Amino acid sequence: MIFTVYGLAAAIVAGCTLFFRRRSRFLAVIFPLWFALAVVIDQTGVFPVAGTWVAGDFLRFVMFGALMSLPIIGYAALPVLAPEARAALSAAPLWGLAGLQIYRIGGVAFFFALQDGLMPAVLALSAGILDVFIAVSALGVAYLLRRGLGHRTAIAWNLIGLTDLMIAILLVAASIFGLLALSPAPSAIGQSPFVLISLFQLPLALIVHIEMLRRLLGAPPGGDAQGA
Repeated sequence: MIFTVYGLAAAIVAGCTLFFRRRSRFLAVIFPLWFALAVVIDQTGVFPVAGTWVAGDFLRFVMFGALMSLPIIGYAALPVLAPEARAALSAAPLWGLAGLQIYRIGGVAFFFALQDGLMPAVLALSAGILDVFIAVSALGVAYLLRRGLGHRTAIAWNLIGLTDLMIAILLVAASIFGLLALSPAPSAIGQSPFVLISLFQLPLALIVHIEMLRRLLGAPPGGDAQGA
């Protein structure tokens, strides 16, 4: 399963780097560097013990959250820090962005973690089922957008995808803050391959959903933003 998650992430990096190679040197460099950093941290691990929180995990969680947030902050700052990168991202076709989410099939890793007793059922099932749903429906949404159709479907699909990610983040945060008693504690999220998922796939998915919604909500059904 670890090799599958790594393979999916590497394929994303290769595809994005090739797409942006002539459109934005900044993005073409950022993607492999971002991936490399996530791999290093994944191999090191964040939380030392799976299934329970131990001393020092709260500070580790704060640092983990900060690292997870950096790509989102960078995306928001693109218009100021790298206008050409912002323009290149805006030029990426919506159908291509939708199809990119097929990598979310790696969410099956949550089912394996549940089977091994490393992840609470509420987190594993919500994240796993919704991730797989987004992945298997990604090509269908991409096809509709490519045809200039499915405006409302794409909006709903992106909202479901965002909800999936927010549920996972909130459950882990509620657990470590002591607001929700989960058994086992979802500390396995800080071990391989979930560190890579959290630091690379999850922020990327958030960025893709936000970018798609920004453009979909800014254009009428049948408008250029659908199939651009």
